[in-house]
Amino acid sequence: MLDVRLNALKRAMQLEKEGMAYYQASRDKATSDIGRNMFEYLRKSEEGHIRRIREIYHTLEQSGVWPEHPPVAEETGEAYKTIFTNALAELDEKQHLDADDIAALEQAAEFERKGENFYAERAEAVTDLFEKNFYTQLAHEEFHHLKAIQDSILMLKDPQGFFADREFGTLAG
Repeated sequence: MLDVRLNALKRAMQLEKEGMAYYQASRDKATSDIGRNMFEYLRKSEEGHIRRIREIYHTLEQSGVWPEHPPVAEETGEAYKTIFTNALAELDEKQHLDADDIAALEQAAEFERKGENFYAERAEAVTDLFEKNFYTQLAHEEFHHLKAIQDSILMLKDPQGFFADREFGTLAG
């Protein structure tokens, strides 16, 4: 049982590291501010996941018991909101559709779907309440990352529609 748990955490850590590396490379290649900012937000989120998973892994490895009080997620909601607020402030008619950023974000969405599915499956498979809660929380966070990515794609493809859809108003006079 302990080996199964440790292996699942190793796999989770690997998924997060792959995502973080991809987001860092994509951030460095991004040509739009929204792309750069979203990839940095995602990179930092994955970094936080790795830290939390690593802490649990070491506790479990040393004690053989899942911690009752796993590390807490860092607050990222404001960083997410700022991406779109700043994008609106910087948006002008010259902004162009950046196909490379959109393609990279679509790949990022696949990373997040894969992570969400992995964590949801782990949450279903385990019986320990604290372990179940941890994996459920990670699945929830990956879902929100996916939503943020989808919002970024929409923002790049149709900024006016993005803000109209969210009742921020339109960009028309």
